[in-house]
Amino acid sequence: MPVNLDAIPDKAPDITRPATVRWIIAGIVIFLIGVGMTLWFWPGDRTGFKFWFTVICLPTLIWGSAFALRRIAYKLERVGTASWNKERDLLIASELTRGQRYVWLVGEHLINALEADGIKTHLAALKRSPILEPVLARDNASVIRHSTLPDRETAADILNSYVTDICGNATNMLVRLPTDMPCYIAFDACDSVADITDQLISGIQYPLRRIRNLSGFSILDYWLDRHHDIPSALLVISAQLYDIPPQDSGESITIMLVSNRQLAVKFLSSVRIHRPQISKDADLPQALNKAMLWGKLPKTAPLRGWITGGKMASEESWSQACATYAPELTAHRNVNIDTVVGYAGTAAPWQSVILAARQCHADEEPQIVAVESAPSYHQLCAVTPAISSGIV
Repeated sequence: MPVNLDAIPDKAPDITRPATVRWIIAGIVIFLIGVGMTLWFWPGDRTGFKFWFTVICLPTLIWGSAFALRRIAYKLERVGTASWNKERDLLIASELTRGQRYVWLVGEHLINALEADGIKTHLAALKRSPILEPVLARDNASVIRHSTLPDRETAADILNSYVTDICGNATNMLVRLPTDMPCYIAFDACDSVADITDQLISGIQYPLRRIRNLSGFSILDYWLDRHHDIPSALLVISAQLYDIPPQDSGESITIMLVSNRQLAVKFLSSVRIHRPQISKDADLPQALNKAMLWGKLPKTAPLRGWITGGKMASEESWSQACATYAPELTAHRNVNIDTVVGYAGTAAPWQSVILAARQCHADEEPQIVAVESAPSYHQLCAVTPAISSGIV
């Protein structure tokens, strides 16, 4: 369940103490009214205990009872307000702790046009070279800017040709896990290819447990909530392949293994991937603010941004968000992945995280991933170097 601090009600205001002067004035008025009514309506002699009790004591008792009840109500309201605010503070602390959960990167493998040619994608993106160039589409009828994997007849054929490679790389990563650590698998792929999770499970020599069907960073968000208490790992395999590719697109297959505990043999586990922030209301500045909060990143952190999808690189919304919440994340510190490998669709979040993790491991600086999957749908995630070890 995504963490939403904004859904927590505001702090209850302090209860105003009853004004003593007003109650004294009210007491005098009640006393005078009581005396006047008693003198006006009293039958018989105005002497004796009953008369003086009615004249003096009864108005005083009425006022005193009302005053005491009001004070009791005031004290009860204060206790209730203090209890509510304390419970609210505990809820905020609990949600903040849940929001700031993270995972350790155990291993990754990226398959795209650049990696197939021996070029590291994150280095190419930093250099902004080679630029995505027009190629003949798979239909042999149109020329588009597209980053394609070695050609096959259909997207399904391409994926099937890489199954052995995927299983081999995944198995090599899984041997780094403790033998008693459970591992979950999620397959995140585009509509043009079938779900091959069962085929992958049978081809990977490791006991894997399948989690519910989700897409994008929702997989990581769900797993952080449901499987955080017990040491475990998550293997995410994503694929974006096209039968008819759109303009400025790219094909990619990613394999990423993460653990909710830091392993004794670190490998790439010196890199932490924090809880993603998924925004569906087009409020990009607040999404960036929350992503930095989950990553415990101060406003002055020397960030590098990895952006992909939509028009984030050209529109002002992202630059305004950076200026407000991350002024160190200037234009030259933002890396537009799409210019070198195209937008990878379903695989874009995972490809971006892998590139950010590689750079984080290289320069030991925090990174921010921002993916625009739709005009009003953004997925952000912080990637940071390790500063401590032990249980998350």
